[in-house]
Amino acid sequence: MMRSDGRSCGSDEEVERLVRALQSLVDGESAIDQLVACGLSAIPALREFLLHGRVTSVPQPRMWSVEALGRLEAREVLIEYLEAPNRALDAQLCFAEDAVRNTAARHLGRWHDSETFAVLLDLCRKRLLPGVIEAIAGFERIEAIPYLDRALEDDFCRGAAEEGLRRIGPAARGALLLSAITPLPNAADETPSSLGRRRRALTLLADMTPDAEDWSVLRDLLNESDAEVTVKVARIAAQTAPSNDRVVAAEKLVAALERVPWHAVKEAEETLLSLAPESMGAIHAEQRRRAARPPLVRAGDEVFRLLVRLSGKLTAIPTQR
Repeated sequence: MMRSDGRSCGSDEEVERLVRALQSLVDGESAIDQLVACGLSAIPALREFLLHGRVTSVPQPRMWSVEALGRLEAREVLIEYLEAPNRALDAQLCFAEDAVRNTAARHLGRWHDSETFAVLLDLCRKRLLPGVIEAIAGFERIEAIPYLDRALEDDFCRGAAEEGLRRIGPAARGALLLSAITPLPNAADETPSSLGRRRRALTLLADMTPDAEDWSVLRDLLNESDAEVTVKVARIAAQTAPSNDRVVAAEKLVAALERVPWHAVKEAEETLLSLAPESMGAIHAEQRRRAARPPLVRAGDEVFRLLVRLSGKLTAIPTQR
């Protein structure tokens, strides 16, 4: 195909011009469609730009080259790039290049074959990246579960990992149960990332309709000091625990209300309602205790207001389940 200026769309000269155009933040994105229109002849120049071009703190040009390669189905080039050593020399360049690698991994995830899956798993063993986690999550294979579970510890990867584990569904339950009860490196010295992973594992388990066997594994977590863990374990108790454990769960949750962070207060309130009628005793006892405080103290007591609100809602709930 010929352009109006006489240059062939697939000519080396035109491809080189379009690859150079990628480096313009104004016109670069528009060059993607033109490079794709050039067909397979554009792949060598795009490969050279991606693998050997200058790494800068502005990732968009290299991300656009990855998009063009993905649309041209240049899977081998994407794999070659992802498996190559990172050429970024400082933290700023590394951060920018991670955006390019994430884009490449997401495009690579379009090929749902065993070879691609093996490449992505190997990348996960070396380093967790959101794009790689999204890609392996898309396969919905049980072999990805350990990597998705580990990614629950990473603030950048956790969203993709949670979605992947939800899509895998009940097959991930065993791993999530183990994850929920395993603080790392140990209970006394647990890291914040490990605690975050366990909280997220409990959230996922609560969404999977846990059963009595699951509860027998998780019951001892009611004795943990972390208020968010208490909220989530109590939520599971509301779904599956016997009456005596529901009472204990309600008591533990009411005792932890003062330490529950603002973003988990609604979940705590809904859980106490779900634990009724077993939760009513703990709620009313704590409400009476706080009501005995001086008026000025009581006026600023958010937990007291929550308990009053809960008591009002619970009046409509029968005393027998």
